[in-house]
Amino acid sequence: MKTKAFTSPSLAAVVADVLLVGVFEGENFDGAKGNSFAKSANLLTEGSLARKAESVGFKGAVGETMEHFTDGKTAAKQILVFGLGARDKADLTVFRKAITAALRKARALKAKHVAFAAIDAAAIKSDAYGVGEALASYAAMIDYEMNHQKTEKGGYKGESHFAKLHLVVDAGSVKETARGLKDGFALAASVNLARDLANEPAGECTPDRMVKLAKKIAAESGGTIAVEIHDRKSLKKMGAGAFLAVAQGSDQPPYLIDMLYTPKDGKATAELTMVGKSVTFDSGGLDIKPADGMRDMKRDMSGGAATMAAIKAIAALGLNIKVRAVMAATENMTGGSAYKPGDVLKTMNGLTVEVDNTDAEGRLTLADAIEYAKRKGATRIIDLATLTGAVRMMVGDIACAAFGNNDEFTNLVVSSGDAQGERMLNVPMWKEYDAFNNSDMADLKNSGGAPGSTTAAWFLRRFAGEDIPWVHLDIASVAFRSRELGPDPRGATGYGVRTLVEMARRLAK
Repeated sequence: MKTKAFTSPSLAAVVADVLLVGVFEGENFDGAKGNSFAKSANLLTEGSLARKAESVGFKGAVGETMEHFTDGKTAAKQILVFGLGARDKADLTVFRKAITAALRKARALKAKHVAFAAIDAAAIKSDAYGVGEALASYAAMIDYEMNHQKTEKGGYKGESHFAKLHLVVDAGSVKETARGLKDGFALAASVNLARDLANEPAGECTPDRMVKLAKKIAAESGGTIAVEIHDRKSLKKMGAGAFLAVAQGSDQPPYLIDMLYTPKDGKATAELTMVGKSVTFDSGGLDIKPADGMRDMKRDMSGGAATMAAIKAIAALGLNIKVRAVMAATENMTGGSAYKPGDVLKTMNGLTVEVDNTDAEGRLTLADAIEYAKRKGATRIIDLATLTGAVRMMVGDIACAAFGNNDEFTNLVVSSGDAQGERMLNVPMWKEYDAFNNSDMADLKNSGGAPGSTTAAWFLRRFAGEDIPWVHLDIASVAFRSRELGPDPRGATGYGVRTLVEMARRLAK
């Protein structure tokens, strides 16, 4: 999709399949409050826009859209008016919701060339860069098509996609809007990469596939990303007994993938380590899942997909921060060598873990990955994992649960997610739940019982410790949905990429 910001002397000359024009709720098209593009569009249609809005009851509420054929009065074939909500409540979050509705409608109209008559950025408490980034990122995310394998032979005729996205802005905003468009598209491309990875069949998205993609991303980073790959032999030397135990039942070899981004000048103002659960398929192991529970377990590497995609975006944006992405990639299968309930595993940091349930494998892989990150000098750790089904009892499918050992850092993560439209519930970690993971046989057991998401977080906290700020995001509720929500499609959502990039931006400042 090509993006461009430009100035036009008249909306009439703007060539597009659809011209998007925003209107605040309860305001007409006279431009009295600075909505000059809305006024121009109405004048060009000889007042028919305002008349149609009145006849169909269009008020300008967020989510409302109204299409109108221009009958040759403009170079654009149609004008699509969309609601921005009440002016006094407008901000960037509301704007994103508004353009989601507008862009979904434009795609439904099969528009390939979309033009947007930019609104006054100050009216949504933003700037030209923010408007450009929001529009480009949401257009690319909404334009996403699942990484499917349909064929023309099977009757697939293809979907209509956006080819061009143009913003009409005032002359003084062109440069910053164009920069926002470029960065927004880079961000969305990484979100879509994470979606592709989690949507791919597990027979294709194997640990080896993740290794190859990490190397490809590094090769395309202009030298800013370095990759270390640790195989079974190397992991055994490190003492990664928990991670290797999970991998025992699979014919696919496990790998610990370490990607390190360093700014081009070699200097960084801060550091962030991201750890992503990367179980490329989870059968449940010998405590095997029922068929319905196993059907979409290709998504169990969504945390790893998000971290890999985020470091790609951070490199593309050239942020002034050192960022490490750690992924312990494996399958959890039922082969003859599979680890068993009752086994006692020795983790990389020396703690022993009794296997209470082989389907609580994610926390075992993360335990060793977190210890590895600490050995590499992590000063802040955020992990993302499709860890527990129980998290849905708290947040449904609209948010993830955040757990942390440092209030300041946890609040930073949650506010970064909120700023990007990725909701989080900050869950208290009451100390009483820590003991639920204790074992008679070993230091810990890998399933502490209810409340499942909290006891799982406490298990990970034993490995994160208390000295390094750490946050765990349980994204099992939002990484993969059965419905469209906001800019997300059905299936994999790429949840977490935008939060991680926002975190890196804030720390870099």
